[in-house]
Amino acid sequence: MESRKTEQSKLPWSAVPRRRASDWLIGRLRLPIIIASVISSLTYADMGHAAPTPGKKPFSSRQQGLRIQVEGGGWGQVPKAAIETVLYSVADELMARLPRKLATPIVVTHTESSPIALYERGPQGEYLIRLHASGEDWQFYVYEFAHELCHLLSNYEENVGADPTKYNQWFEETLCETASLFTLKNLATTWEAAPPGPEWVAQAGKLRRFFNLLINEAHRQLPPNSPLASWLRTNEEALKRDPYLRKKNEVVANLLLPLFEKHPENWDALTYLNLNPTDARSNFQQYLNHWYQNAPDEHKLFVSRILTVLLQDGKPPLAAPLIASGGAGAGVAGVPGKDEGGPRRAR
Repeated sequence: MESRKTEQSKLPWSAVPRRRASDWLIGRLRLPIIIASVISSLTYADMGHAAPTPGKKPFSSRQQGLRIQVEGGGWGQVPKAAIETVLYSVADELMARLPRKLATPIVVTHTESSPIALYERGPQGEYLIRLHASGEDWQFYVYEFAHELCHLLSNYEENVGADPTKYNQWFEETLCETASLFTLKNLATTWEAAPPGPEWVAQAGKLRRFFNLLINEAHRQLPPNSPLASWLRTNEEALKRDPYLRKKNEVVANLLLPLFEKHPENWDALTYLNLNPTDARSNFQQYLNHWYQNAPDEHKLFVSRILTVLLQDGKPPLAAPLIASGGAGAGVAGVPGKDEGGPRRAR
């Protein structure tokens, strides 16, 4: 069995084996959630709900040929069709087209361990994703599947050989955290305006409250008067050694989020990441330059903006948290699986 490093406060299945994550988290994090919701309500009470994200046309991944199959048990008392509805909704937020590689189905099963996208494929070449979410905690399905789908989009399986060393994997993990934040925020708005069914309108509040809880976590905030590029120079070596330093990943994710919010059509740029044979051991600037070189003209400006923010002390605009909805739906339970694992997996 692979060894795992865990943050006890964020990996409940490690701290309390055999207990459902949502039950444990509800008891432990109820007060912080209430406080976060109250603060968000007071701070943003006069802003109204966020408008739909501009720049991205509505997209139906299912109609374009994406196939998501939820299989197995462990999901609790919810129909697999409902889970698939949520997962397709996640894909719709992150895609502007269907990448050729995703003509292959994605098979999703439940795990009592960390959420994960396996490098190994199914017997028919299917992508295999495991989620920890269960029951009607839809915010956790959204958060976890957005992260794992991002791995698939960013060519996580390229350049993986006998030597699992990938110096720049921390950046892929950071992008996937950004994808989770983006999807939570935008899907909340989508479900209020154009839900896949009337029953999903009431669930938007779960997503919105969970987004606000995450985006406002203290450890995600860049230290005052510390440009991101300077912070990165200090922390890059540690991230190269361990791409799962989640608190550091999440600092960068918070700062990249506004770029994707302003230009959501550029999630497609991830499909040109990790394509250079030397990416696993390139230095970070070379790695980003390869991404820029591989991207088509329609995405080069966006990738160059990311390079500027990361390497030249550029400052992205601040991301605005959403109003905490007072609508129907249970309160969020807390932070779900920050996926961990060994060298043969993308987490």
